[in-house]
Amino acid sequence: MNTATHLVVAGAALARPGRPGRNLAVVLGALLPDIWIFGFWAYYRAQGVPEWRLWRELYWQEPWQTVGAIANSAPLAVACFVAGLILRRRWLMVLAGAMLLHLALDFPVHADDAHRHLWPLLDWRFHSPLSYWDVRHHADIVIWVEAAITIACLAVLARRFDAWPVRAALALLMLGYVGAYGYFAIML
Repeated sequence: MNTATHLVVAGAALARPGRPGRNLAVVLGALLPDIWIFGFWAYYRAQGVPEWRLWRELYWQEPWQTVGAIANSAPLAVACFVAGLILRRRWLMVLAGAMLLHLALDFPVHADDAHRHLWPLLDWRFHSPLSYWDVRHHADIVIWVEAAITIACLAVLARRFDAWPVRAALALLMLGYVGAYGYFAIML
């Protein structure tokens, strides 16, 4: 799934009004599995590396595959949750919960680019028949399912957070999502 969708879904599942610490943990947990990709992209683009080379060559090389395995490791996220439980740090449990939700949503929509979700225990990858971006793996259908999930979660957030600035921001996000998904669907 797209990183922004992970943020919205985690927010709908775990964010609460009047709980800024908890909500920050939700945002961080939703971002952690993907944050390295932005650094990877920025690093090579700043060096003038063409976009096609990033995703066809460099992404598949070390150290990036190990970084991706660490960031998308369910055992590490579970360990984080257990640490929060033992230490009685609810924010750490919420952060781990958002990470696990991210991993669970990614699991069925990564085909040739599957993550090693069980690292460091196993190097196994589940190569799904579905992809959120690759039309050879039904992205032209998956995109609409993702769009529906995203818009439904934005509606949940708008209902839960009644402050008008939050609702206005969510309405703008919803319009942006509708436009972005429409554009992406046309480009597929």
